[in-house]
Amino acid sequence: MKKILFSIAALSLFTAVHAQKLDRSIRPKPGPAPEIKLGDAESFTLDNGLKVFVVENHKLPAVTYSIVLDIRPEPEGGKSGMHSMVGELITAGTKTRSKDKFDEETDRIAANIGASNSSIFGRSLTKYQDQMLELMSDALLNANFKQEELDKLKKQALSGLEASKTDPDDMLSNVSSVLNYGVNHPYGQVTTEATVNNITLADCNAYYKKYFRPNVAYMAIVGDINLAKAKEMANKYFGKWEKADVPRSQYPAATAPAKTQVAFVPRDGAVQSAVSITYPIDLMIGTPDVIKTRIMNQVLGGSFQRLDRNLRETHAWTYGSNSSISSDDIVGNVDVNVQCRNEVTDSSIVEMMREMDNMRNTPLTQEELQGAVNFISGVFALGLESPQTIAQYAINIERYKMPKDYYKNYLKNLSATTTADIQAVAQKYLKPANANIIVVGNKTELPKLKKFGEVKFYDNYGNPTIVTESKVIDGVSIDQVLDKYINAIGGKAALEGLKDLSIVSNVVEGGQEYTQSVVVLSPSHIKQTITVDGQVMQKMVINGETGYAEGGGQKQTLPAEAIKEYKPEADLQLLLHPSQHGVNFTLLGKEVVNGQEAYSVERVENDGHKKTIQSYDVATGLLVKEVESTNEGLKSKVEIRTLSDYREVKNGNGYKIPYESKTLTGGGTKVSSAKANSNLKESDFK
Repeated sequence: MKKILFSIAALSLFTAVHAQKLDRSIRPKPGPAPEIKLGDAESFTLDNGLKVFVVENHKLPAVTYSIVLDIRPEPEGGKSGMHSMVGELITAGTKTRSKDKFDEETDRIAANIGASNSSIFGRSLTKYQDQMLELMSDALLNANFKQEELDKLKKQALSGLEASKTDPDDMLSNVSSVLNYGVNHPYGQVTTEATVNNITLADCNAYYKKYFRPNVAYMAIVGDINLAKAKEMANKYFGKWEKADVPRSQYPAATAPAKTQVAFVPRDGAVQSAVSITYPIDLMIGTPDVIKTRIMNQVLGGSFQRLDRNLRETHAWTYGSNSSISSDDIVGNVDVNVQCRNEVTDSSIVEMMREMDNMRNTPLTQEELQGAVNFISGVFALGLESPQTIAQYAINIERYKMPKDYYKNYLKNLSATTTADIQAVAQKYLKPANANIIVVGNKTELPKLKKFGEVKFYDNYGNPTIVTESKVIDGVSIDQVLDKYINAIGGKAALEGLKDLSIVSNVVEGGQEYTQSVVVLSPSHIKQTITVDGQVMQKMVINGETGYAEGGGQKQTLPAEAIKEYKPEADLQLLLHPSQHGVNFTLLGKEVVNGQEAYSVERVENDGHKKTIQSYDVATGLLVKEVESTNEGLKSKVEIRTLSDYREVKNGNGYKIPYESKTLTGGGTKVSSAKANSNLKESDFK
């Protein structure tokens, strides 16, 4: 016992003495980068030129076969969208199997087979690999494209395009592609309704026959298999794949603009702006700068790094901002982006450019550098747990002519990067003064963007367009636009003569049909009733300063803010005195609606929480489109509807209303009856 006590005491004394010499204010130096024991993929080449890489992994009784084509096809041009359809068609039936039979046999063995315009893969349990490969090779070698399948794909594509027309991310992506690469570059071609309709079955067949060849392909075989079996399977199922000369297209160069360019894409009803600072760069896969730019990007726009700390935490302008710096064997790109409130769009751009300049002008702290290195090292190490990753690394080295030890030395090169290295690549690749600043948002923010340069306008597909900002358009003011509208719907006398108005409509919304009745006693009473099959489902009544909502057997008093929101709708003479209800109209510019010129007008009410962009036809003066948005902070609801079929209301002295409205989602309203001046009384609104 004494010996044990002596040993503990001696150890305590030793620790205390050395603790006195330890300066805890000095950060410990990072240890040497761990050595990567990256097993080499075994490889062989078939007689037809197919290069095969094999990675054994016997943890699970499954195997995956992946083929990727190293091709540079001709740009799609006026048939953009065709490439993606080729992949779908490859697994949509063969010369020996219908699509239904192919899918049935695939499901029977619980396999997974898929294709794209430059790849095909298959995965199954090891014991079913023969059946899976027979299906996979049948799709690859004997694809049988059918017109009915192409028609389905085109219909799906057109439906998706309709939904993406007002999606800010899709709009931003389209315009970024066009401005960064140009419309003649494959990366700059945008799929539209016209390009989809141009695609033919002959186009798809020609692409498949021209580019799906083994001599430009790499195959990765990963899983529960050995080299001998892999050779047997590859030869058996892909040895008869016929090689042929495959053309390799040359693409036009993509370069960053000589000076900052500002592109604005108007989005009806937007309460947020989607912003991107972007441009192409020359950063090839596997070059030394790739690791350095990855560290730089992690500090600039990784999760909760500089951009987030600035725009989200310090200013509370956004839920998140990020950046990417991409390498590519053709052309890479830089993209610094954010979605922020309309009113801070210009401020967000200023801060994003400031952070880019800070990366160029000021070295990282050692803490920032080490944090980024640690994060990237962890991601890299996790990736090594996947056998597919090992196979992909082997293919990358072969395909992009990378150093043989590139991935084995990855962590060592990562750890060897210095703050000076990061500043050097920041000065080389971060160029906010030579960027495309692209904003998808509300036209009200246009004046603030001019500080960054001349503003050019684009539609959602990246086509140049015109947006007029002046509040006097071709000599026409907002008062003149509204006066013409009042005259078009019957005139001032007709409006002043409206005492009450009753409208019954058939409504289709979200796949549901119902009848809506709206009764107004001007200037302060309104009742709305929704019925289904004659049964009242919901009712809302405002009778002056009070009101209630009723539905599902429950009745609830409306709060004051709800009363305030509906009050303008109860005043049939609103257009004659909008300021009495705090409603403000602003002429924004001109636009095209249904092929006709229209004045774009912003209507703001309810203390700015409700905004409506209205479009008044230049020729007729009628209101033809409304984009209504309500918002609380970053939360918003947008409804877009077109208005048509204006008719006179019974007893309205010439007063007209639109008898039909439609929404982008396929819903709409058709008026079945409308009458005015029916001698309604306040007692009708109890």
